[in-house]
Amino acid sequence: MQKIILTISLFFSFVIAYAQQTLPVDAETKQALIKEVVDVPGAKQAELYDRAMAWINKFYSNPTGMVQTKNPETGEIVGKAQFKINSKDKKGVESYDGMVAYTITLNFKDGKFKYEITRIRWVQASYYDVSKWMDTKDQYYKEAYQGYIEQTNSYFDNLKTELKKAVKTPPAKKKDDW
Repeated sequence: MQKIILTISLFFSFVIAYAQQTLPVDAETKQALIKEVVDVPGAKQAELYDRAMAWINKFYSNPTGMVQTKNPETGEIVGKAQFKINSKDKKGVESYDGMVAYTITLNFKDGKFKYEITRIRWVQASYYDVSKWMDTKDQYYKEAYQGYIEQTNSYFDNLKTELKKAVKTPPAKKKDDW
């Protein structure tokens, strides 16, 4: 009986470990899209905007090159950035496989903000939306695409967590110790 339970549990752990990862895809455009509206009760638009700009300056290595548009009056920031993706061969040797570029748009209103991450693409000679990595029936499909999806999900999960934490947390009040 214990052997059967052990065999079944090993089977399910194998299935879960090798389940195909996916990326969020817009139903209308069929392209990768990540978006969310985050409530920040009691915070003013200007405060949220300033917190997001402080986060951008910490999160990105070249924030001035990343930010394309910033408008404190309308509460909008638009930026373009990219990150590296790698693959590992059968021996575990890691190799550089290119860059994933994206556009991030942040909008702020009193008590909430919205982020949209669009145009998520593998930098190639022509536009290559990362959602194509999920098409296992494509004649050009590669096993490495699953690793790319994992790296992309991991990068954006970290970005979302850090962004929400930074924008939702008011700056520490400075002590007036003159």
